[in-house]
Amino acid sequence: MGPDLSGRADDIGAVLSAKPGVEDVETQYQNGFDSGRSITYIIKMVPGASTAQSVDVAAALDQETGDEFDRYDQELRLLLSGRAVEISDASNSDIMADRASHLLALASEMSVNRLEWRQASEQTTFEDVLELTDPQDDIFGTINAVRAELGTEQFDLRVRGSAQTEWAVAFPYAEQAQARLETAIEPILPTTVQVVIDDNQVSGLFVVVPDGPDVVSRLRGIIERVDSPDAQPWYFDWALGSDPTGAVDYSTKGLVNVGGCEYDEDPDRQITSATQTLQDQLRTLYDTCR
Repeated sequence: MGPDLSGRADDIGAVLSAKPGVEDVETQYQNGFDSGRSITYIIKMVPGASTAQSVDVAAALDQETGDEFDRYDQELRLLLSGRAVEISDASNSDIMADRASHLLALASEMSVNRLEWRQASEQTTFEDVLELTDPQDDIFGTINAVRAELGTEQFDLRVRGSAQTEWAVAFPYAEQAQARLETAIEPILPTTVQVVIDDNQVSGLFVVVPDGPDVVSRLRGIIERVDSPDAQPWYFDWALGSDPTGAVDYSTKGLVNVGGCEYDEDPDRQITSATQTLQDQLRTLYDTCR
């Protein structure tokens, strides 16, 4: 477990609480076999606190957490008027001020309830993640704003809303690739549950469509809107239903590896005979398993 540094963590909290613009500081310290090692500071800023004051708090945290916390996951949560900015650092690389500056700049450009940056440990293969919760802006406007602020960096953007399409976009993401996607996907966004973009192309798409005698042709139309001659293999999931924002009926959910032949399916998954027939038809047309 290492030495108990809870006292030092409280001292840092006291330093942060004395910063201009800070209303309240909550310190959370963990050091155990089950909980792992982490320090978290939840900081409520006064109404009207400036961006500079918030960044100053983050910079103070960078300065105060010295080598003694190098094996701790560190987290900063800034509670601002109407939104939260959260930064998690598993890399011990003093990123708080830099990330806070970028996230606060993004927060000023868009209407979003929560912005979170998760910095991955250098000991893992995971990418850093920027997650936006309940953005009110158009998804492509959101992507443009993120590109303008962070577009040359390598990270995964995840956009989540209570009743919206879920997006996972690997950055850097080229404007030209986005323009192609906008043209292809905008007409089908009302039926789309999830979009995954990697290496400037769609790598996964999940839609929910109503059943009907023309369901095969409608699903084919969606695949062919999104696919392109130079695309790498990608995954197309669908389920049958009237509401893409509601619960998914997994007995009607099918999958095609478009342009490829890699499936990692649960052998215990049960689907309806009609879904099996539909899946077989689409796989015959679009995967390469024959």
